[in-house]
Amino acid sequence: MKKKYRIKDIAALAGVSAGTVDRVIHNRGDVSADSRQKIEKVLAELDFTYRLGSPAVADSRQFRLLIILPEHSEGDYWESIEKGIESAVNDFGNIKLKMKFLYYNQFDLYSCRSTFNKALSLKADMVLIGPSFYDETVLFASQLFMRNIPYVFVDTFVNNTQPLAFFGPHSFQTGVVQARLLTTVLEPGKDIAFFHSKRTGDETSVQSLARSYGFMSYLKDHFPQINVFSAQFDDSDRKLSTGLLDQFFREHTSIGGAAVFNTRAYVISEYLKQHHLQHIKLVGYGTDKRNIDGLKDGYISFIISERPEHQGYRAIKSILEYLLYNKTGQVENYTPIDILIKETADFYAV
Repeated sequence: MKKKYRIKDIAALAGVSAGTVDRVIHNRGDVSADSRQKIEKVLAELDFTYRLGSPAVADSRQFRLLIILPEHSEGDYWESIEKGIESAVNDFGNIKLKMKFLYYNQFDLYSCRSTFNKALSLKADMVLIGPSFYDETVLFASQLFMRNIPYVFVDTFVNNTQPLAFFGPHSFQTGVVQARLLTTVLEPGKDIAFFHSKRTGDETSVQSLARSYGFMSYLKDHFPQINVFSAQFDDSDRKLSTGLLDQFFREHTSIGGAAVFNTRAYVISEYLKQHHLQHIKLVGYGTDKRNIDGLKDGYISFIISERPEHQGYRAIKSILEYLLYNKTGQVENYTPIDILIKETADFYAV
């Protein structure tokens, strides 16, 4: 078994004080070039790895982390991201971290704007953001930049920003995958419907827009003859949503496939089930129980899962590494996706 070395062991071998070793490892404070060279030489010889979870990482400083996510309910995609965040915090529990969560309605631009404004009134050493609205996020990110507050994105990378890191799927490519999946089960001669959530103050989210671009890119290259029509649904008002969908399907009788670019595919699958429209093939995102039910019932053909807990965990890990050691890595960190079908739904863990 490899011997475990403590800071005082490294200090003795390097001929310096334990405090000097601590400053080198945590990358803070002034250390002479000679002392730093001695310490780094010993660390290299020992193949020393300083892990966040080890007791030696205990730090007297307290860091303030502000986490801004869309509002969510039990079993929702964003709850899974929050579980990943909490899991990482528990794993690195010896680090003093004061967290504050703020939430906004991802279907209401004005709710997002209000939450970002509230965030600017709070003190934070770091901010984790789950973005939805492009303009509001770019403005908020620029304000954080002006205040020298680093930030990390999960779920969606937002162009024209300078995050410390991003963890999430490649939105354009997931749209390509979604189109490829749908066209494998689409009946010849049938058209496709894009279903977008009704939103206040904006047409679509950053994530959904990028996915739809990827989807259309695949169709253009491989199935240019397929027609695509757009429609809206309202998750907060099922009566209104049913009326919108009734009208859409009356006017578009050629629809044989449907794509939902957020985690609300269950709204469409439940409508299809109520109206016995199993010939319409649907592909969506997220392992919400209602989506899984739609998959098992045969009214969703494929679900794309984006490992939300993994995103949240890695984001917190990168934040702590930066706060403790000033360590930075690759900015864009694209996470894997999983494709679920009816036969595998019961064996999948987020």
